[in-house]
Amino acid sequence: MAAAVEQLNQQEPIELGDPVIAPGAYNNDLVVITCKQGQHGVIVDQPLACRVVLFDWTGQGIAQSDNPQNWQVISEKTECKGELMESAWHQLDMPPEDHYVAFLDDDLCLRTSDINTVMALSRMHHLSAAQPSLSLNSPTSQEYPWLRQRACTSLHRLPIVELQAPFIRKDLLDLSMPFLASTKSAYGYDRFALPLCAAEMQAWRFGAIDLAAMSHLRPLGSVNLKFSNGLTSKEEEYLVRLRLMTAMGFTVDEEIHQQLEHAVSMKK
Repeated sequence: MAAAVEQLNQQEPIELGDPVIAPGAYNNDLVVITCKQGQHGVIVDQPLACRVVLFDWTGQGIAQSDNPQNWQVISEKTECKGELMESAWHQLDMPPEDHYVAFLDDDLCLRTSDINTVMALSRMHHLSAAQPSLSLNSPTSQEYPWLRQRACTSLHRLPIVELQAPFIRKDLLDLSMPFLASTKSAYGYDRFALPLCAAEMQAWRFGAIDLAAMSHLRPLGSVNLKFSNGLTSKEEEYLVRLRLMTAMGFTVDEEIHQQLEHAVSMKK
């Protein structure tokens, strides 16, 4: 995958772009900030022109005093990022195809000015998906070295956009979300569904924005979890892969595929 992206960058460098009108977030863009009863790590240092929704994953609600920006609120108990993304995708009015939808984890530390910067460079560089780069002091920087912020560059090309803070163009989101359906963790969606769907669209232009770095307030915690459907994140990742392979016409182990589909379809 990395070699394929490097070849793409030789043909169509990610560093090249075009000026746009009013670089930044547009009013039809959508940012979903995951939170625990209003607790999150987004620092509001400038207003955002786009829609912002707080998604309280506890289902216990957010007090008005804990939402000083008066952002829209969804409060629904979810187990992990995949379930949350799918719920938001179904419940919220989505923007037009050439706009962006962002899903930000509650432990991310970044500024609203960084959100504007990510969307501005995404538009100027024709990115179908993007994310802030990763600060060197982040607890996850050892696990994701390709995401680390690079000095003296505005952005660098990525083979995948990781699900901690993806900014996904709406047309790519619509094509890729069915492969995520009914999973809890979203494992496999970023590694397989997004790149393959972008390649199908001839829009595999993913970037980490070095002008906007984020950090994490805690280490990753969902890798070894077993969810209420009885599956681990790695088993859900395998299901996403099987769905993609089936869609591309490859032969898969149908018994295993149906077992995994049955697991995620069961109501708990």
